[in-house]
Amino acid sequence: MAMASFPYCMPFNLRLLRVFLAVARQGTITRAAADLGLTQPAVSRAIRDLEHQTRATLLERTPSGVRLTEAGHALLAHARVIFAEARAAEEDLDALAGLAQGTLRVGGSPTIVTYVLPPLLAAFHARYPGVELRVTSAPSRVVARMLAERDVDVALVETPIEHPRLRAVTWAEDEMVLVAAPEHPLAARPRPAPASLAHELLVIREPGSGTFDTIMRALRAHGVAPQRRLEVDTAEAIVQLVAAGVGVAIISRCAAANALALGRLVVLDVPGLTVRRPLVRLSLAAGGESAAARAFGTVLDAAPRPATTRAGPVGPTRAGRERRSPGHRSRES
Repeated sequence: MAMASFPYCMPFNLRLLRVFLAVARQGTITRAAADLGLTQPAVSRAIRDLEHQTRATLLERTPSGVRLTEAGHALLAHARVIFAEARAAEEDLDALAGLAQGTLRVGGSPTIVTYVLPPLLAAFHARYPGVELRVTSAPSRVVARMLAERDVDVALVETPIEHPRLRAVTWAEDEMVLVAAPEHPLAARPRPAPASLAHELLVIREPGSGTFDTIMRALRAHGVAPQRRLEVDTAEAIVQLVAAGVGVAIISRCAAANALALGRLVVLDVPGLTVRRPLVRLSLAAGGESAAARAFGTVLDAAPRPATTRAGPVGPTRAGRERRSPGHRSRES
């Protein structure tokens, strides 16, 4: 298929290109307008102006939004290169300024952004207060795509991602624990067998998430196929549901830490069921990290590993609760 061409030495307007990129990324005029902080008419007018400038139809309207034409796809490829080069120029200038200013865009999976990233960003901000921070929470595969398209500078995910333009390095390990409310019938058993989980309501992240894949793989290794699932899109929602008595869950210990400390959840000790997953930093295989991203990498390397990597049970287990007086409030060590 021949590549669409545009007039020679076309004076591209970067503002219009930025709007076009947002529409291509978001898939609708409405979402692009919200992303850019513009009105929908302003976004539509920018696209019309760009189409007039390129003398090509770039988008086709559909019932669900918009889709790129052949010319739109061609322009999108060039636009990404243009903004990548513009970003590189900004990063070089930031480096010369000693990171007194600039922007660090961090993408992370929801558990990392909520429970692991805050102290890392606090350490970075203390060292580089003039650098603006932008954080995006999304599933691991989405974060990987954002890094490949240079929409973020740093990508932290919960599972290795295979992508031709990315490389992955494990920087920590996340322990996942089986939890239930103290009143749950399984909490009264000394060491429930793995097979007993097949008949319980499993509260779990949605299919396609790294967390879902890790949990289902661990259960399959024990011959467990949950017959009932409640799929939820955030770890915090899972914690609250299970603490309220809705099913059981296998969840990152750091996500359950507060509920464990308050005695709203207990860890169920299932023989042989050990679930650990890597916490992975993705980077561009071709290199070209921004100065801010390199600086954040230094902070990441120097930081203590997340508390979730500690060995041994933390927080109340069924046996631990039996050894305590009824009035004692359990606290996570």
